Amino acid sequence: MEFDLPDGLYPFIDRRFPLAELAMIEVPPALEQLLRSQAKANGVDIHRGAPVELTCQSAEFPDGTFLVYWPYEEDRLHMLAPKRFRGGLA
Repeated sequence: MEFDLPDGLYPFIDRRFPLAELAMIEVPPALEQLLRSQAKANGVDIHRGAPVELTCQSAEFPDGTFLVYWPYEEDRLHMLAPKRFRGGLA
């Protein structure tokens, strides 16, 4: 990824985690579709190369917040998630 985040607490669904517990992963396709539609509905632009916090509401994520990133070199969104999600979600 092309950016560095400062130490702090970052969102994943309904909690915030220290940066040391998180990893950047590719967003699963169904969640990416939800995030993009919620961003559009809420007037939030997702720009390449800039992390953005997105909040979405659905049956699965009543009030989910995610930090997403759209890399210049890829078409798929990435997000911060607990490190245990690194394998198998991409």
